[in-house]
Amino acid sequence: MEKTLPERQRLILKEIVDRYIRLREPVSSRMILDDYGLSVSSATVRNDMNDLEEAGYIEKPYASSGRIPTKKGYRFFVDWLIDLSELTKKERLEVVEAYEVQCLEVGETMRQTAFLLGNITEYAGFVIPPRPEETRLDRVVLVQMGPRTVLLVIVSDIGIVEHGIVSLDDDISRADVERITEIINTELHGVSLNAVRGLTLQDRSDGWYERPIRQALLVLGRLLERRSSKRLYFEGVLNLVSDLQRSVPDEAMDRFSGLIRAVQDEDAFVEEIYRKRGDRSGLVVSIGGLRREGMEDFSVITSDYRPHGGVMGVIGPIWMNYGRAMSALSYIANRLETILVSSCPRDLSEGVEK
Repeated sequence: MEKTLPERQRLILKEIVDRYIRLREPVSSRMILDDYGLSVSSATVRNDMNDLEEAGYIEKPYASSGRIPTKKGYRFFVDWLIDLSELTKKERLEVVEAYEVQCLEVGETMRQTAFLLGNITEYAGFVIPPRPEETRLDRVVLVQMGPRTVLLVIVSDIGIVEHGIVSLDDDISRADVERITEIINTELHGVSLNAVRGLTLQDRSDGWYERPIRQALLVLGRLLERRSSKRLYFEGVLNLVSDLQRSVPDEAMDRFSGLIRAVQDEDAFVEEIYRKRGDRSGLVVSIGGLRREGMEDFSVITSDYRPHGGVMGVIGPIWMNYGRAMSALSYIANRLETILVSSCPRDLSEGVEK
């Protein structure tokens, strides 16, 4: 069982981590005294720092230097960090304005959210979309564009999932379009997108599955397949380059290329994120703990968002500004939750040129 640190050592450790995150330089006992005005002697601070080093919270990068945090030290800091730093008013407004839309296009919203995370934190941001097995079909909208073409819009309970122009084998009338729309929306409303996609692959001959409907369902299935294959939206990775080059110039490109390789296999990366989170909700911080080669020197902060099991996160160096990253992640996750369940306008065909 881990021994509880005395209060003064807890304070000194917090100050070491905080200063190193801000200035990226080893911290000496004199710096602690000068910056934070502790009412103890330099010898007392040195003794406390020796104890912290023996306990594995800090280390010396070389013999005559000050101390820097270890992964264990960063973990203490994150667990201790209860009061999150606030985003500025300008940054909060940037998030709000980014989501000023009437009806969400889900894929674009995921990409935009990853971009916001990267831009505000200055690290790499990623978003894992809601699970398709939990996302429900609300309705499809069919708009006739020509004798054999229609615009198909797929709307789930969280927004527009996919849309595209559908080419049909036979001429189709406005009455046919209305009939197909009514049948699909009656039979499939509330069914999970995974189940809808599976249904479109079946060879059925019952009444509501006749040729015009079959053609529409095949395209519906292809559009859903295209959407379900996208499991990860990743933005801002270049934000990490300058930070790595400044702090670990000799290792910067090796660490950066290792990170790129680790996230290239989207399925493996996503599954590792889910494994690491387990059944936990809210913020989860992993300090060099992901089981992906190339991630050993990076921290990953994630948060779930509702509905349907989505996850978003930030990847940064181990010395990242945890308070700021956690604050941004919490704010954006809460904001996305608020708007993701908003209903789209019922008549999406308005404004479409016939």
